[in-house]
Amino acid sequence: MYTFTLVIQIILLLTFLWAISTIFVGMITRKRKTGPVTDTKRFAIVICAHNEERVLGKLLQSLLDQQYDPDAYHIFLLADHCDDRTADIGRSFAGVTVLERQEGPRTGKGAVLEWGMAILLAKYADAFTHVIVFDADNVADPHFLAEMNRSFCSGARLVMGNRLPLNPYDNLISEWYSMYWLTVDTLYCRPRYNVYMPAIISGTGFGFELSLIRRHGWHTVTKTEDMEFSMQLNFRGVFADYQDNARFYDEQPIHFRTMVSQLRRWCTGNYQIARSYRKIWLEHFRNEPDPRLIDNFIPILMCTLFGVYFICHVLWLLYSAAAGLPLYTLKDAVWWIFLYTLSVSVGYLSVRLGGFSVRKMLPGILTCGFFCILICLVAVSALFCPAKQWVPIDHVHMGGPEG
Repeated sequence: MYTFTLVIQIILLLTFLWAISTIFVGMITRKRKTGPVTDTKRFAIVICAHNEERVLGKLLQSLLDQQYDPDAYHIFLLADHCDDRTADIGRSFAGVTVLERQEGPRTGKGAVLEWGMAILLAKYADAFTHVIVFDADNVADPHFLAEMNRSFCSGARLVMGNRLPLNPYDNLISEWYSMYWLTVDTLYCRPRYNVYMPAIISGTGFGFELSLIRRHGWHTVTKTEDMEFSMQLNFRGVFADYQDNARFYDEQPIHFRTMVSQLRRWCTGNYQIARSYRKIWLEHFRNEPDPRLIDNFIPILMCTLFGVYFICHVLWLLYSAAAGLPLYTLKDAVWWIFLYTLSVSVGYLSVRLGGFSVRKMLPGILTCGFFCILICLVAVSALFCPAKQWVPIDHVHMGGPEG
């Protein structure tokens, strides 16, 4: 058991070294710039919503206020099994088409996108060149569409925008989540864009060329439809670009129960992708050993390994206690000190480089290691008690983004 745990530690370390090396090279590389705007892409903006009457209005208004040709984009609200005023609010805005879904069970965002994209392709395919996906609790920067258009004009076919926290200072949980997304965008996607490495598609605020789904439509079956869709495109040689200037704001959870439910869904989805796509991934990598495919699988690998590592570590501690062996050695202490120092350093850098207040988020920075431990615990629980349904965020933040 100890040897197996050590092997997992080595794999985690190698994975970390791979990620940090690409980030470091990206940071010291001259900033990559997008090319000139050559035309105006026509966007279908798709919003998935279930009982989002409290927050939907601010997103719709931010989209209608875009500094972009108003005739070059249209908003489609996919109101999924709503029993509040979500659909009515959508219809109250000019330039919004509301599609209401009541048939079948409410199984999650992937099913809603599959249903909505089928309608979009059947009725509106010739009217648009690209699709943008948003969640109802987002707020778009006025230049979001213009910056996404710049990336698409530069040859990108799949683009991830810059996801910023809407409520970073609400409490410790929103601070943890904010640092997580700032780490993904500021410390991961931004520098790696300079060395032509792919971004992570993270569920909302991303866009893609409509022709990519024209033949087969949208078809995802896991709980993490964003990563699954991204991987499907990777197998076709399409990797995500990152657009730092396409900013949008996303509300973060503030309740412990909501956080655990969301993390369990993410971990469940990662396990589902690992089971469903591991053979396909290996086949593609064997035929075309593209390093970007390694990079694509790292988030899924990390989730799985963290869960397995935690189980092995607990079993080793129980065995050591029963056998009268020392529970911790100097090497173990150094390992845990390294992990805590790493978590604090990453948290600090993400907040600082993301342009948010280090002082206000200091509690989250100092305790973000506990957030990592919590992710490990949830990863373990998801192995035995996978998420079975979509649990929406309880919205409490009704204002604009906090600086």
